Amino acid sequence: MNNYIDSKVKAYPIWSRDNSKLLLAFILTVIAVYIFPKLGIPQIIIKLSFLFLLLIIFYSKNDVFWLSWFFVISDAPGRLFTVTSGSSIYRLPMYTIMSEVSLGFNELFLLMYIIKFLSRRSKLSLFNKYAILIIIYGIFTIGYSFILGISQSNLISSIRTILPWFWLLILPAFISDPKSVEHLFQLLAPFVFICFILSIQSQITGEYLHNILSGESVYGFLGEAETDIVRVSHAAHLLFILIFFALFYLSMERKIFNNTYLNLIIIIGFFTILLSATRGWIIALLILFSSVFFMKGYNLMKQFIRMCVIMGILIYIVQVIYPSFLFQISKSVERLSTLEALTEGDLTAGGTLARLTERGPRVMKEFEQSPIIGWGFSNHYFAYGDMHVGNQSMLLQGGIVGFAFWMVIFLLLFYNIFIYGRLYCVRLSIGSGIYVILFALIATFAIHSSSTHMWGFYGTNQEKIFHWTYILTAANAYINYGKSYVNSNKLKNTVYA
Repeated sequence: MNNYIDSKVKAYPIWSRDNSKLLLAFILTVIAVYIFPKLGIPQIIIKLSFLFLLLIIFYSKNDVFWLSWFFVISDAPGRLFTVTSGSSIYRLPMYTIMSEVSLGFNELFLLMYIIKFLSRRSKLSLFNKYAILIIIYGIFTIGYSFILGISQSNLISSIRTILPWFWLLILPAFISDPKSVEHLFQLLAPFVFICFILSIQSQITGEYLHNILSGESVYGFLGEAETDIVRVSHAAHLLFILIFFALFYLSMERKIFNNTYLNLIIIIGFFTILLSATRGWIIALLILFSSVFFMKGYNLMKQFIRMCVIMGILIYIVQVIYPSFLFQISKSVERLSTLEALTEGDLTAGGTLARLTERGPRVMKEFEQSPIIGWGFSNHYFAYGDMHVGNQSMLLQGGIVGFAFWMVIFLLLFYNIFIYGRLYCVRLSIGSGIYVILFALIATFAIHSSSTHMWGFYGTNQEKIFHWTYILTAANAYINYGKSYVNSNKLKNTVYA
């Protein structure tokens, strides 16, 4: 059975005119941030040019294009536009509002889209009520933080932490149908190759592209002398989303994208994350890949053989350019295997894991002083919160009440997608893709629990919220499409057993 309702939907080419425009926009952004200052162009001119760009985007109707561009520069390959210091000029512009109060371009972009969202009649998404609940809870948390003690700087940081969750309201309104989602993926997909190339460049040079272009050696050489491994970590959220979409479209019987292209994206994306030797992310991808066992019509053996052929060709080509490639991959796998020590009672995983023995206990010790409602956004929270232990930091911030709030929201999102996915009309629209979405949510929560705080309020990294919202936006677009088709054609909205 064709699991896509619209049999006339087009198959997308690998490259389009919009791909050329997005690549050009990305390159021009790099030039504006890194080259213009070296040419002596005043910072005021650079800042005004970005403000003018915001004005263009506000009146543009091509929101998919600009949202794609924003995701790329927010979670940029090569750690481009990294905030290395408050005074660094090699970053997206910062705009001073008043003494000790500044807004970054990322925040202005979000505020501009909030205004754009409010100024138009946007169709509500399936998850609007959850987004509103999160924002209300954030305001409530700020409220009781005043009682616990909060400085002006931490109050500003708290507002910046809550604001990105508006994307859960906004993104589904501007990427509201399957064609928008497909166009989004078509635009973003080629960046998996850029991420991979810049990973190899960082492996060889020991420096991220940001460091080279800016002349600022922020991290030092990326290698770990004691293990001979060179760890390169960048654009992980972008890579995860691209792998998610590639699996999602592979699960559909109606071939919207070329299968070989999708397999290539999955392989290159996986190798790029594998080179980072970040165990939580690697495990998360393995969880995501488990969705293939739930795909109907997915020829596992055929796809496996195809992937092995592509992988073999890729390894041969890369080995010629970078002879240490397989060695670094083996070192990453070796680091992953240290988790075996956990099953034997070694909480440090052979001395490579401090989260369970140092970071986690340090945060939990502070949580125990206020276990019911936590420390909110108080000064105490900002002093002891740790992005490397997500669940513990959630407990520190919101206590048992706050942790329960976030977990209930997550379970409700998961449950709703699962229930909608069983509807006959949605199966026609999304097919086995519903399982890819569900496994992507589980995988993302696994990252939150093992590598970096992603669920809840922490930091101002909009790419972390984009990670969640792109998954939920895809679910919203295809579920609503299936339901609207049923309503317009008066089909029975039955559930599969």
